[in-house]
Amino acid sequence: MWPFLGLGAFSERVVVPAAAAVVVPDELPFEIGALIGCSVTTGIGAVTSTAKVPYGASAVVFGCGGIGQSIILGLQLAGADPIIAIDLDPRRRAQAESLGATVALDGAAPNLVATVQEMTDGGADYVFEAIGRTSTIEQCPPMLRAGGVAVLAGMTAIGARASIDPFDLADQGKSILGCNYGSSVPAVDFPRIARLYLSGRLPLDALIGRTRPLGEVNAALEDLRAATGLRTVLIP
Repeated sequence: MWPFLGLGAFSERVVVPAAAAVVVPDELPFEIGALIGCSVTTGIGAVTSTAKVPYGASAVVFGCGGIGQSIILGLQLAGADPIIAIDLDPRRRAQAESLGATVALDGAAPNLVATVQEMTDGGADYVFEAIGRTSTIEQCPPMLRAGGVAVLAGMTAIGARASIDPFDLADQGKSILGCNYGSSVPAVDFPRIARLYLSGRLPLDALIGRTRPLGEVNAALEDLRAATGLRTVLIP
């Protein structure tokens, strides 16, 4: 069996190189540490490290799963306004608004590009794609204002192709940034995010849909397939 990223997962103990072990505060709950180890760092890093979103910028978030909701938290920290979330699931749209999205739009609604342009006076400063689907990636550049930035934080299948209008990018000075793991440096970013949580500035508990013992790993995978909650955390 090839473990996730070659590191191992869903186990009571994992052996890693010393350089891959990051010290976090003793008072950090293990469940929160598990979230910081992947989706939270990806989402917050997409905002603070990849895009470097300034205060007052307008932003759109495509996809309100674990990464998308973490992007919303990062945009809240950065002071972005408005924050427009887009998702097919009404439960996740409601969660996005509870975490700080100004408004949450149905991903199946017609004319989403026109709606976003109207809400942002011609286009958003930033659009984050947190799904990894070519159909949503293709909608990102048209939602941007001139000089705006699209950030691809969702992973597509290897070899996937999206159709982008290169004239629009060149003529309007728009950019597309790739975002792998939030452009993070774990030794720096894990403790920083942990401190933000412990200070009350990051409500990461809201991202946990439920916890399960390690013996229920298969049920947890079913939670994932059924989009039950945002994250199911396994407790060894």
